[in-house]
Amino acid sequence: MAGIVISGVSRTFGTVRAVDGVSLDVGEGEFFTLLGPSGCGKTTLLRMIAGFCELDAGAIRFGSERIDRLPAHVRDIGMVFQNYAVFPNLTVAGNVAYGLRARKVPTAESERRVEEALALVQLTGYGARWPHQLSGGQLQRVAIARALVIRPRVLLFDEPLSNLDARLRVSMRTEIRELQKSLGITAIYVTHDQEEAMSVSDRIALMNAGRLEQVGVPVDIYRHPVSRFAAEFMGTTNLVPGRALGRPGDALVSLRPEALRLASEAPQGWPVLAGAIARLELLGPIMRLDVRLADGTVLKAAMLDAPHQHLQTGAAVALAYDPARLTVLP
Repeated sequence: MAGIVISGVSRTFGTVRAVDGVSLDVGEGEFFTLLGPSGCGKTTLLRMIAGFCELDAGAIRFGSERIDRLPAHVRDIGMVFQNYAVFPNLTVAGNVAYGLRARKVPTAESERRVEEALALVQLTGYGARWPHQLSGGQLQRVAIARALVIRPRVLLFDEPLSNLDARLRVSMRTEIRELQKSLGITAIYVTHDQEEAMSVSDRIALMNAGRLEQVGVPVDIYRHPVSRFAAEFMGTTNLVPGRALGRPGDALVSLRPEALRLASEAPQGWPVLAGAIARLELLGPIMRLDVRLADGTVLKAAMLDAPHQHLQTGAAVALAYDPARLTVLP
């Protein structure tokens, strides 16, 4: 295990500055996520850590050891790819043992470690099967076992769940997080899915155009975004001038839909806004409202279903918001 220190790293492809002076400290045993849209530089940064992409500037250390000048195969990392990268001509056991064979681990030791790795990912007894006999979720477990069997200091994940269906993604992300926690291994995880990032991460680095937009624990980035990009990327929000909410000035503010409630059910002291329901959606236990205020501003609200309210499109409604959930953006 090792903490990771990334110091001022940059990488340019032609005229594109893919990673632009990024500095990060990842703690030993931390589950750290690089989050952002396609093209923001998160995968390039991961590949720089892995040794698949050279640095134009900066340095990367595992603990006190500088590793960015070392070949990828001696950096002591395990990597799990988006497309599994499972060899179709090898059995499950053969795939998992691949890295051990490259390291010339004795056969008996290799077989024992392969069985241990398969047990960790709940694939005991699957060693003799072929990749075409496995589901997508099982293939991803094979890829994780192959990364773990070499006992790496650092585990890297490059969008590992993007090829799975929605329900399987939820269960697999929980399994990955629990496995990482039980092993205490330092992990860096790349994803474009903010919900996925928030569910598994100790901390998140939100990236935009090759730079760090915001770094922090998930709840802080969600509740206290430092920019318009952070507010919008981390989930649905209301971005409106403060005056639309009865505040002085024209500064842009962010207010999450769940910070709004029907005025009749809100605590005393919350500011109240009058409007009309422009749109109403019932999504099982959650009700979503678009409410148009008198000045034309439309606010999105989300709350638990309230069947006793008998709300309908076009009806007048009074909303209240939690002033503590209001974030003034620069």
